[in-house]
Amino acid sequence: MIVGSRCLAGAAALAVSAGAAAASAAVSPAGLVSAALAKAHAQTSVHYVSSQASGGRAVTIVGDAATDRGVQHITFRVGGRVGHVMVLVVANTAYIRGDAFTLANYMGIPSATAAAWAGKWLSLARSAPGYPAVSAAVRLGSTLDEVKMPPPFREIGTSTRHGRRVVGIVSHFTHAGRTVTATLYVDAARSLPVEQVDRSGGITVKATFSRWNERVSVSPPASAIAIR
Repeated sequence: MIVGSRCLAGAAALAVSAGAAAASAAVSPAGLVSAALAKAHAQTSVHYVSSQASGGRAVTIVGDAATDRGVQHITFRVGGRVGHVMVLVVANTAYIRGDAFTLANYMGIPSATAAAWAGKWLSLARSAPGYPAVSAAVRLGSTLDEVKMPPPFREIGTSTRHGRRVVGIVSHFTHAGRTVTATLYVDAARSLPVEQVDRSGGITVKATFSRWNERVSVSPPASAIAIR
């Protein structure tokens, strides 16, 4: 998978935004991307919503990522069927709980096993083969890794996204044999990512970022079935 903060208010805030946008003109697109990612990595947490749809399948992920823990609430749709799974990562252990449909068709667990495990907490230690894939983009560091784009970059000016004045930066590159157009929208006043939109072969992946530095309360379940 390849993979955005809320309202400014009042004349003073608008003046700050305008000033920041003007200042961004003196910074290269590469500098804007680098500064946004560096500042994002310096935060303690972020709330994000990611969505993707392709070929009758759709995935929506609502997550809260902190430096040492995170949670994802995943909704998976195929045709008329809808399923859900929750993923937690705490203390270098990943935990999963979902329905049989989503465990089998999204998480890749064999159908018979998914039926037996439905509604139960499953755990993967850091040493488990499936841990890297399950834990990816759950905590802050790996979530922000999804925002990375390769150069060259092109700035596309300012606009408003999710109530924030933003500067857009575009990257064109090839991933897995497909041409990807990725656009990162950076808050002109705060220099933090607001939204990223990736388009490739008719597939659009969108992620929005907000509520930086809010407390993320995630605790491991009392018991879980260990997956090795």
